[in-house]
Amino acid sequence: MMSTITSYLYEQNLQVVTTDTAVSNIMSMFYTPNVKVYRGVDNDIRVNFVNRDQKKTSLIDKTASFIMIDPDTHMTLLEKSVTSIDATKGIAEINISETDLLNLTAKYYTYSFKIVDGEGKTQIGYSDDNYGAGGSLEVLDGVYPTFQESTAETFTEGDGGSIIYLKPNINKNVAVHSAVVYFSSAFTGTLTIQGSLSPQPTGLQNADFTTISVQTYTAQTANAFVSFTGVYSAVRFVRATTTGTLSQVLYRP
Repeated sequence: MMSTITSYLYEQNLQVVTTDTAVSNIMSMFYTPNVKVYRGVDNDIRVNFVNRDQKKTSLIDKTASFIMIDPDTHMTLLEKSVTSIDATKGIAEINISETDLLNLTAKYYTYSFKIVDGEGKTQIGYSDDNYGAGGSLEVLDGVYPTFQESTAETFTEGDGGSIIYLKPNINKNVAVHSAVVYFSSAFTGTLTIQGSLSPQPTGLQNADFTTISVQTYTAQTANAFVSFTGVYSAVRFVRATTTGTLSQVLYRP
């Protein structure tokens, strides 16, 4: 029996109300859902600008900006210009890129719109269902892979290197580890890669580590690459120098 997975591909749409003195109707309520954006991928969000009568409003003589604020610190984290798709109908788009979300914690944020007309006057873009200026945006983590910065081992704690703690519960059984070894002068010696299987990695001792592999170099000056597999709670790099300098290891689990 074959299982079937259904995946839905759709655009998020926001409705933003601009102040329009030519429309005398009382502001009616409208529903604006929370915006969800995902780390590890670019997020395109369609925006429809309307007036108080829920009719499309032109963006031809206006520029609009999307602003994202941390509700805890009240700091502006992101401000991006809105790209017009059909300016006469008030249809535009925002792209919140993978890079924009790289350093943001997965949680709820507040967003708002600022609209500047042809005379330089700033208007509020009402974003929530009570005609408040701030809407709710949720950053979600763990759905797509995100860039992880390599750990730099520079042997400041000695040739034994520092203990690099890992998360074995998310690496499963096919964990691939890679490292780039850098030399500042012709190096002859070895680099030993050690790993620990201890379920309680805090406070590890030398006896808690076992050798994974030993890399031998002779008058090595070019960068060297090494990879290995396994589920470990911690790893470390140990160098033994005959001559020259092995200056750094950049490691990524």
